Amino acid sequence: MRQPLPPGVPIVVFGDDWGRHVSSMQHLFRHLAGTHDVIWVNAISHRVPQLSIRDVRRAFGKVRVLFQGGRTGTAGEIEIGAQPRMIIHPKVLPWHHFRLVRAINRRSLTRAIRGALDQLGARSRPMLVTGSPPSIAVFGELGELASVYYCMDDFLHLPHVSAHMIAPLERELLDRVDAVVATAQALVVTKRPRSGRAHYLPQGVNYEHFATPQPVPPDLAKLPRPIIGFAGGLTTPVDLPLLRRLSEAFPNAAIVLVGPVHVDLTAIAAPNLHVLGARPYRDLPAYVQAFDVGIIPYVLNQHTIAVDPLKLLEYLSAGVPVVTTDLPEVRKYSDSVAIAPTDDAFVSAVRAALAARGDRAARQQVARQHGWDRRAEEFLGVLGELHVVRSPA
Repeated sequence: MRQPLPPGVPIVVFGDDWGRHVSSMQHLFRHLAGTHDVIWVNAISHRVPQLSIRDVRRAFGKVRVLFQGGRTGTAGEIEIGAQPRMIIHPKVLPWHHFRLVRAINRRSLTRAIRGALDQLGARSRPMLVTGSPPSIAVFGELGELASVYYCMDDFLHLPHVSAHMIAPLERELLDRVDAVVATAQALVVTKRPRSGRAHYLPQGVNYEHFATPQPVPPDLAKLPRPIIGFAGGLTTPVDLPLLRRLSEAFPNAAIVLVGPVHVDLTAIAAPNLHVLGARPYRDLPAYVQAFDVGIIPYVLNQHTIAVDPLKLLEYLSAGVPVVTTDLPEVRKYSDSVAIAPTDDAFVSAVRAALAARGDRAARQQVARQHGWDRRAEEFLGVLGELHVVRSPA
């Protein structure tokens, strides 16, 4: 059993924009922030900006936060766990592949983080945890005790990421980081650092949040049963033809999509396909609990072979039967979910799940074993191991 990181050691984290959306990294550090001083650095960009509405809006939001000095996101969006002691809104340029920009960003980030450590009165050298390859610019500048790359995705295959810019930064990161903690077995293999320390830490779940019974939301109460539901972002990994196939195979059911829409759904429009858009995280359990079956209709590609879907354990926490395409990371739950290798098998599995429903309590028991509190303990054990290795005798 690893010894956890001592409470007096601060943790500097390069993550996404705190509170802007719910991410694995934020789930994890809401638990770690309860016992350690966490300094969270908001996103420092993984793509070269373009003249698009999306980029202009994002840039405007960043500028507004900087001038207002406030936090990103909506206060109270996630009421689970603690908040970081400090959140830094970094003043950086997104062209990380230019040497001059990297030098400017290094100076800006180092000054902001050192100031935060001083403000907290930190007496110990910090641990550095990053989910962002461009953060390599500050490695060695903070006097960090050790560093960890928390790898949730293969950035080189993510849409809306400038792979030509990120690839060399990630290679340098893997050369210098003390350990990698990855949410998928494929990432443990492909993102192994020069140090050789690579750890597998699958996704967790806020079990009580999704298991506590909620009333059916009004916009679902008026829909016909059964409800075949998907809760998550509608992005390029979602198999749109498969959703269309489901709407045709179950004409009397409601196919419900809950989550932000980032792709054109015109081609799959159908009378029984209901696109509800994003819902606050605090309200999401009510929607998931109302599903008669929860689906994970992802295509299998270079991106999704390294994806461990958060929604799988959220569905199980709600007691909902799950049907998923055959992603490598879902196979560890093969005793509890239906895994379909083809579209025909997917439709058949949904039909079988609707007919059987199964044991709600048994599904919840599986999910209960994978809470974020347990994942946080494991992660602290990795940090604690590095603390022992790197601390002076």
